[in-house]
Amino acid sequence: MAMIIQLLLIGIWGAIVTRHTRRLYRLAVVPAIADRARFVRDKARRMWWWLGRDEFLGTLQRDTLRCVEATVMVGVIALGF
Repeated sequence: MAMIIQLLLIGIWGAIVTRHTRRLYRLAVVPAIADRARFVRDKARRMWWWLGRDEFLGTLQRDTLRCVEATVMVGVIALGF
């Protein structure tokens, strides 16, 4: 049972990291299968710029709070409260 709960939490957090990483690539107009040898500095600079923007950071904060909430809820349910 404990392993199922751990896998559930890992799945939730993994999905949120994947979702926002893909969103960051899309906002920075960097293809996911980009040529790593060309224009790496420019692409990294665009991604870094988007990390500080409210358009990206606002949804990231909301989704992170939802994941923390789900983690706490699963923990409370697992403990039987």
